Amino acid sequence: MANCVESFQTISGLTPDTLPAKLLNSAVPIVLKGFVSEWPLVRAGQISDNTAIDYLQQFYQGFLVNTCTIPADQHGVISYNSDMTSFNFANKQAAFIDVLKQIVDTANQPVAETIYIGSTSIAQCLPKLVDLCSVAPLNQGCLFNLWAGGKVTVPAHYDVAQNLACCVTGKRRFTLFAPEQIENLYIGPLDRAPGGQPISLTTTKNLDDTQFPKFKDALKTAYIVDLEPGDALILPSMWWHQVEGLGTLNILFNYWFKNTPAFYGQPRNALHHAILSIRNLPKHERTAWQQLFNYYVFSENEFTHIPEHAQTLLASPMDELTARKLRAELQNKLRR
Repeated sequence: MANCVESFQTISGLTPDTLPAKLLNSAVPIVLKGFVSEWPLVRAGQISDNTAIDYLQQFYQGFLVNTCTIPADQHGVISYNSDMTSFNFANKQAAFIDVLKQIVDTANQPVAETIYIGSTSIAQCLPKLVDLCSVAPLNQGCLFNLWAGGKVTVPAHYDVAQNLACCVTGKRRFTLFAPEQIENLYIGPLDRAPGGQPISLTTTKNLDDTQFPKFKDALKTAYIVDLEPGDALILPSMWWHQVEGLGTLNILFNYWFKNTPAFYGQPRNALHHAILSIRNLPKHERTAWQQLFNYYVFSENEFTHIPEHAQTLLASPMDELTARKLRAELQNKLRR
């Protein structure tokens, strides 16, 4: 495996107030060393886990968070149960600060459950902290979340949105795979996934060359990023990433944002519709539809042979009125 820091850009010296907006649209991951190192939470966590919890306590107003408890025999890996009818963890609602204390209390026990708080809105959980953790280009139109846990491993998955991930306490290891590695990642069901996004059925923590032989080919191309407290990672849309918590209390703040208008809709819906209407066609028909998708969707064709006023659906970029009309037509057709 290649070390990500040696393979693509690492930038030092940038802060949330000086981050150029153009970096956020990068097509490859970028490491930002010390990006949020001046945040009070980061400084508190460098003193101790309990100091970080004490700092967060002043912002907490009692919001209950969804907590995953992973049995000790799963070694902190989020996954499925043995027959993939459910998952290998139990969910419950609990007070945020109490969960953080429990994570720290069980961190060094030789046999203990692993506790994990998945994507949680900071605006709901710690509302008065939001303004203290702003990033200049992302003050509007992004989702701002926190993730916390002990030594938890989340298998490779992708985000549809662009992602700015900031390590605020503990240490996080990202194992990154380019989108084309999907065939080597052994992705689980599309319609049943722990966090909503499909995940790999294997990780670097439980390698099995017999059951998942192509995973080693993905690892040959993988980039490894270790984020220290204060570091951040710009993660492009659709890059697969496995995330491991390496400290006793690992808290990550992340910002999800899109560089296209919301009225374009979710690409995942188009994928699901294609699975419904195309995947079970005869091979020669699927091949023909593949050519149409390549021509109309994935190419850089500008369709200049059609007068501009007549391009309508083919105009690039599509305007909001056309997008909304198309969405309404699709909704009506799908009801039939």
